[in-house]
Amino acid sequence: MAYAKNVMNPQTTLLNPVTKRTLAPFNADLQAMLLAAVRGRKKVTDAHLRVIDRDVEIEGTLTRVHCYAPTLDGNGRMRIKRLAEFLRDRVIEYAIPRSKLEKAQDYLNETNSPSEIVKIHIEAKNLFTKLKNTGEGGEFLLFALAEPVFGLTQILCKMSLKTATGVHYHGTDGVYARCDSEGYLHVYWGESKVYANVTTAITDCLKSLAPYLLDEPAEDASSARDIVLVNEFADFSDQNLIAALKRYFDDDDAKSNKLRYCGVALVGFDCEGFPAEGEIGIWETIEPALRAALPNWSAHVGKRVVQEKIESFDIHFICVPMRSVDEFRKYFLSLLETA
Repeated sequence: MAYAKNVMNPQTTLLNPVTKRTLAPFNADLQAMLLAAVRGRKKVTDAHLRVIDRDVEIEGTLTRVHCYAPTLDGNGRMRIKRLAEFLRDRVIEYAIPRSKLEKAQDYLNETNSPSEIVKIHIEAKNLFTKLKNTGEGGEFLLFALAEPVFGLTQILCKMSLKTATGVHYHGTDGVYARCDSEGYLHVYWGESKVYANVTTAITDCLKSLAPYLLDEPAEDASSARDIVLVNEFADFSDQNLIAALKRYFDDDDAKSNKLRYCGVALVGFDCEGFPAEGEIGIWETIEPALRAALPNWSAHVGKRVVQEKIESFDIHFICVPMRSVDEFRKYFLSLLETA
């Protein structure tokens, strides 16, 4: 990431990993620890998702729309399966707590046996639901963009908290964070929807996200359960980082007054701008079609943000048009089969 080299200097000028624009200096200690906890260095945007546009500002709101699309291979074929395989290869990073992975790595170093790594890989795959209409592929894709591309650190490993394998986790689709120069902790509640229809996906995604932003922090808030889980199961092995984060979630600590709620949302949907199965695509034809459609998608995002009354919250809204989300979902689920 562009800003990882000088993170210990509190006065360093940084670059936003998405826009490449200058950011204000940040709270070095906490932000440095958060960035150090980001796993993986390969980005899904290196080969599997191509930028159509980013940081499209929605007038009258703090929402920015970003659009990424699956890539083509050298013969003009869609690389949907390669995208799903990229996610599969990072299933441990997404679904297994850092502390558990580190124990497996220690075992490998001590015994030269990868058996514990194999075990947690199987465990991670089994945590995903086998429901055919699952949206967990979208949640995983959100994670793949939020951490290495947007520079937001996952602070709660929700998959490991499932009460039973093969079912959905009830709550937000992800909890991410960053700390700014004034010591505010920005907590990004994640939400994703993978539907065939773009309008329905956008509508339902923002409707699900809104309560996490709007509810006043209290025991009856939509976010209350996830806040408790962050306090009890913060996904870090660094005890200093856990202690620093917990101060923001302690209602009796002055740090809690510097907790800011934000949103990071992703929708995957069908789009006619791609070649049909068996057809050859040309990127020079695909990209203009997607760019032409983006203003309509952004307009609906803006409309729904206003209707949900969340225009004053910082929101990253990510659009991922595909030839067929059902095609992506089916192959993704097949990759998680352990039999």
